[in-house]
Amino acid sequence: MALILIIEDVPAVLLSLKIVLEGLGHKIAAAKNGDQGLTLIKNGSFDLVITDIWMPGKNGTDVIREARAHAPATRFLAITGGDPNSGESRDALRGKDFGADRVLLKPFEKEELVTAVSLLLRGVTQVDGLAKVH
Repeated sequence: MALILIIEDVPAVLLSLKIVLEGLGHKIAAAKNGDQGLTLIKNGSFDLVITDIWMPGKNGTDVIREARAHAPATRFLAITGGDPNSGESRDALRGKDFGADRVLLKPFEKEELVTAVSLLLRGVTQVDGLAKVH
């Protein structure tokens, strides 16, 4: 299957994602913040990076932007519940791509994660609400 990096600062969320994806046969690497994640990306070759957007230190949008320079073929899935300080609604968040190939809004169902990962690994990304095959 695929080699997937998960960057998530909430241990319970990280563990849940890891359990689901390992259950599908994927190999998982994990980082608890953006700086750790970037180090792993620069030293490895991942098929997919799943990153939280709002984390202490380097946030997910910075990770995606910097990582694309080192790993242009890697797909990026952003996961976010929004910035607790911004007051953005879920509808406002839904329209953002955060520089990612796809976005999942927290909380999401296991099936939504599985579908997003499957599509990204097949090269199907989301652009302005429309599917795009690479």
